[in-house]
Amino acid sequence: MGNGLIEVTFFDSWAWLIFIAVGLVMILLELIIGIETGLDLVFIGTAFILGGVITLSMDFWVWTAIVTGVICVIYVVAGRRYVHKRMAVAKEKTNIDTIIGKRGIVQKDIGRGGIGLVKIGYEEWRARAEEDIKEGEEITVTGISGVTLTVKKTEGGKQ
Repeated sequence: MGNGLIEVTFFDSWAWLIFIAVGLVMILLELIIGIETGLDLVFIGTAFILGGVITLSMDFWVWTAIVTGVICVIYVVAGRRYVHKRMAVAKEKTNIDTIIGKRGIVQKDIGRGGIGLVKIGYEEWRARAEEDIKEGEEITVTGISGVTLTVKKTEGGKQ
């Protein structure tokens, strides 16, 4: 290095290939893990691959890192919000969810944390509550798990 030339190391010459390999590993991890990462690994892996391909002819690893970093920042700042908005699954109520919020009458006493029986409309349901509710009292459905409703006393209902 005494003659003023920059010494090119083995890593400098092959950094692009290492970045491409890391990008491929990220994409494969996304396939293995599944959609839980929100496709972030795919896009960041793609940024690594693009950074490696763009700097293929450059013999200095810093350029590969800079180009890859810029692409990642562009994705995080601009693309991530768009991708996640497009991937969002609208949570729609199913027919069974429509029972939540309905009122009914206790048919068989419900002990605190125990199971009782309630009538909602024309149907009888198993019900669980965090309080004691006696037969004949009015309840409101707060949730459902399988075939068991979670209920509470209706405020202002029969006491």
